[in-house]
Amino acid sequence: QTSPAPSSGAVFSTAERPSPTEVRLRRPPVAASCTSPPRRPPQPLRPGSMIELADQSTLSALLLGGVAVAFVVSAMSRGPSPAEAFTKLVHSRYACKEFDEAKPVPEELMKKLIDLTQRAPTSFNTQPWVAVVVREPAAKVKLVGALAVGNQPKASSAPVNIIFAADTEPEKLLTATTPDFIRDALPMFMGQCSTPEAWAFKQTMTAAQTFMLAASAHGLATNPMEGFKSVQAVRDAVGLPPRFGVPVVISLGYEKTPRAKVAPRNPVETMWYDNVFTPGKRP
Repeated sequence: QTSPAPSSGAVFSTAERPSPTEVRLRRPPVAASCTSPPRRPPQPLRPGSMIELADQSTLSALLLGGVAVAFVVSAMSRGPSPAEAFTKLVHSRYACKEFDEAKPVPEELMKKLIDLTQRAPTSFNTQPWVAVVVREPAAKVKLVGALAVGNQPKASSAPVNIIFAADTEPEKLLTATTPDFIRDALPMFMGQCSTPEAWAFKQTMTAAQTFMLAASAHGLATNPMEGFKSVQAVRDAVGLPPRFGVPVVISLGYEKTPRAKVAPRNPVETMWYDNVFTPGKRP
């Protein structure tokens, strides 16, 4: 017996009836005007493109390498470290024997050197020293005349000469606000030296060394001198009272003709000792 033919309504036989999933997936045809443009297929990578990376680890390695390179470039752009700069400074300083008389030291640069020298350490910060800066021609003539003959040409060619003078009466520098423990300790510390002048010289030379290193750091040359016709002759030349000793006079300026910086030093083992001095090592 045959089944009746299906009517025009939505009547299906069991075999023709779609599943619920099929009903949900069926969509009415989309009008041509609403059709989205076809998606472009993936384009091949350009030869040499940075996107042509084998895998993510390669990308990570490149990124880390780039960071390292950037760090090195940044470090180089910052210049040498303070330790490297100081090492170079110490090895570059030496006594200049002839200065360029036609090249004066700029006033602003001189002020910088003075400010830096002010930071030199002294016992209890008493600062028992003064410095007389000689630049005027007439004053230079007086000073040069007070120096030993061998030092006169050096001081004559230098545009600046500085007399570092040590105050042998530092108690006069104490004020009403000076703590009692400094008043009590200062005579004891001075007594540990052979003379008050020796104590004052020790304090003054820290300032003199600071000045020479500051000068070298700013491209200037120096020449420390301790040979005088007499200390009193130096005092008279620059008007120092008798209470001041003169441990050193330093010439300052630009070197006229650079020369080989040969400055031999004694072997380290004859200068430095571990824990205790060892007789026989030092001549």
